[in-house]
Amino acid sequence: MEKRPSQIITDFLNFLEAADREYESAYADVGKEDNRVQTFLHDMEFAPDGKTRNRIATRLQQSRRERRKGKDRVQLFGKIHDFLADRQNQNLPKSLRRLQNEQVTVEKYLFGNREFKNRVD
Repeated sequence: MEKRPSQIITDFLNFLEAADREYESAYADVGKEDNRVQTFLHDMEFAPDGKTRNRIATRLQQSRRERRKGKDRVQLFGKIHDFLADRQNQNLPKSLRRLQNEQVTVEKYLFGNREFKNRVD
């Protein structure tokens, strides 16, 4: 066994937390890029010449590409975020933390401070 069960539980909990943070960050990034569109449109409206409009259009295009990356991240982590936000599942992380602590206690009893070998004694 490469990892102790408590470490696998810890890794999963860390994944859930990281996925939720990533979703929140990506969602905020999409909102930021949405707000920038209005600024670009306003700047284009009052651009004095075509060269300035082209520079603004290039920045708009770059913003839209960044927004797409953010939306892809939102979609990638959206189901995990929705799962954690669901009222029925809100106790899951707490239950897994409790399980993790109990598992650590068992592992300390069984193995003490020595490292896990490739097999269970």
